[in-house]
Amino acid sequence: MNRKYSHGGISLSGFFYTSIVFGIVVITVMRLFPLYNEKMKVDFSLEKIAGHKESAKMTKTEIIKLIMRQFEVSEVRRWNTAEFAKILKVERLKSGKGKVIKLNYEIRGPLFGELDAVLKYDKTFKLGDLVTD
Repeated sequence: MNRKYSHGGISLSGFFYTSIVFGIVVITVMRLFPLYNEKMKVDFSLEKIAGHKESAKMTKTEIIKLIMRQFEVSEVRRWNTAEFAKILKVERLKSGKGKVIKLNYEIRGPLFGELDAVLKYDKTFKLGDLVTD
C-alpha cells in the first residue's frame, strides 16, 4: 500500500514569526489600554454629571466640583481642579434653553522608545439631557 500522507501544521520559523507578531500586538495593546481606559472613565464621569436634571442650572464651579468628585471615584488623576477648570468649557445653547459642557484635550503616553501614542479627546455633552441617577 502506497499512501501519501500530508503533514499539516506550522514550521518552527513560522511559529517564531507568528509569535513575534503576536507579541508586538500584545505589547501595543498593553501600552494603549491605559489611555483608552482613562478616556472611557472621563466619558462615564461627564455623562453621569450631564445626566443630572439639576446640572443645567449649576454654575461652572459647581459642575467642576461634581466632575472632580466623580473623577476621584473613577480614579482619574490627570488633573487637579485648577487645571481642569482651564480646559472645561460650559456654554449656553444658542436657543438659550440649557447648557453644554465641552472638553478638549490630548492624552499622550509612551508606546515604544521615543514614540508616543496620542489620543485626542473632544466631546460635548448637553447638561440635563439624560435622566440617570
